[in-house]
Amino acid sequence: MEVIAKKISKKSLFKILFIGFTTGLTIFSLLCGIAAIFGAETIQWNGIYRTGIEGLIYSIFMGPVLGIVFSCVIWLFIVPGLWIYSFFQPLKVSFKSTVNEHSKIV
Repeated sequence: MEVIAKKISKKSLFKILFIGFTTGLTIFSLLCGIAAIFGAETIQWNGIYRTGIEGLIYSIFMGPVLGIVFSCVIWLFIVPGLWIYSFFQPLKVSFKSTVNEHSKIV
């Protein structure tokens, strides 16, 4: 399914970025925290490597915080770019499937 729109809402764009960055970075951060339990220097806070349980605790908070920060920064760059793009061409978004799509019974 393909949707053609003149513009995308800023709220929807932020929601997509927020979910994607926060989920991905939280999973990565937790993996680094698990590695820190075993002594790997994967978690750094204020220039000090945190290992052990302390590293895991820091990693739990670092993922969502970094997700929020990255979402906000990238959103600030994407919004003006899409706004300028909308003057020249409509935005085409393709979806693999939708929630309301009926399954085809053969």
